[in-house]
Amino acid sequence: MKDKLTHNLGLKVLSIILAAILWIVITNIDDPIGSKDFDDMPVEIINDDVITDLGKVYDIIQGETIDFTIEARRSIREKLKRSDFVIQADFTELSDVYAVPIKIYCPQYGDAVIVTKGKDQRMKISLEELISETFKVNVVLKGEVAEGYFVGAKTANPNIITVSGPKARIERISDVIVEVDVTGATSSFHSVGQPKVLDEEGNEMDISYFNFNENYVAFNIDLYKTKEINLQVSASGKPAEGYVMTDIEYEPKRIEVAGKEEDIRRIRFLSIKHPINNATADISEEIDLQDELPEGIVLVDEDKTVVINIKIEKLNTKEITIWPSDIEFRNKSSDLHLSMISTGPLTVTVTGPDTELIDISRDSLRPYIDIAGYRDGTYTEILKFGPLMRNSKVSISPEINFNLTPLG
Repeated sequence: MKDKLTHNLGLKVLSIILAAILWIVITNIDDPIGSKDFDDMPVEIINDDVITDLGKVYDIIQGETIDFTIEARRSIREKLKRSDFVIQADFTELSDVYAVPIKIYCPQYGDAVIVTKGKDQRMKISLEELISETFKVNVVLKGEVAEGYFVGAKTANPNIITVSGPKARIERISDVIVEVDVTGATSSFHSVGQPKVLDEEGNEMDISYFNFNENYVAFNIDLYKTKEINLQVSASGKPAEGYVMTDIEYEPKRIEVAGKEEDIRRIRFLSIKHPINNATADISEEIDLQDELPEGIVLVDEDKTVVINIKIEKLNTKEITIWPSDIEFRNKSSDLHLSMISTGPLTVTVTGPDTELIDISRDSLRPYIDIAGYRDGTYTEILKFGPLMRNSKVSISPEINFNLTPLG
């Protein structure tokens, strides 16, 4: 038996060695070692309470994510996922220059996975003073409510929140908001949301750096029905003596308002009276429409004002010459003959603003005397005139003398 074991011993050893080499060759051919890259892998921070115990907070300057390369056999490499790795920065190992070594583990495969590139990376941090500040919570709407509805009051509870964190980051905070999606809403509602932090450029900041005294904010959204109504603007009072208001213009003529159903049903139009007492010059004003609306009604339009232009003009006089032949004698009896006693030109004085006086003439005055029911005799009457322009009037009218005698 011993002879059989030792017979050709060298040849048998050589066979074993060749078999091992062959196995290694076959393995490397069928399951070769290769590399694989992992980019932007997040680094988990552990034991950061050593910083907070000092009354400080940290800010990551470098190493929040890392890139690295591993080597492993193809059978392992093809199965590797990002979640197979544990990447940690242990703050108990923080150096004097505020650097923490980053360690990479692959627990499932152990030494079968080797990190070949990026294994000696470090997280660099800065230590900052921990401060707290209070901010108003603003409710920010997303989306559009259903047609015919308008968002009225929107409130947050709490409406003031305390934010704690690194001084440099706290000083960058511009707004604390809670976002509310109102897409298609047709009725008032309330809910809760998490506060968000915006910087001075309106960009959302990473809230993982902050602590809030309230992690959730309740909000209430009031939805109102809308309605379009007429806007009526008029003047009240009188301008100074010797002046007159000749025109009033304003825009818009119609406005859109909103309110609770019982309030919106009652309002049919909005009337505004603008005072012109003792005015001697044109008036141009912008009036806040919301201030003029009744309680419970809000303005929907983006432009919240009405623009008013009131024309105030000085009264002047104009003398116009007419002739007796220009006078119309109305309702004269057919049994009477009329003869004029007054002869020659007659002077009529008209008072009004220049914009109207320029168009008043001998032809437009249309002087007349109504002699309905008159009998024969001699008469003296003051001339009357046809309608003048809106703000003009005859201030001095001449007297006319005439006779009425029977015919035949």
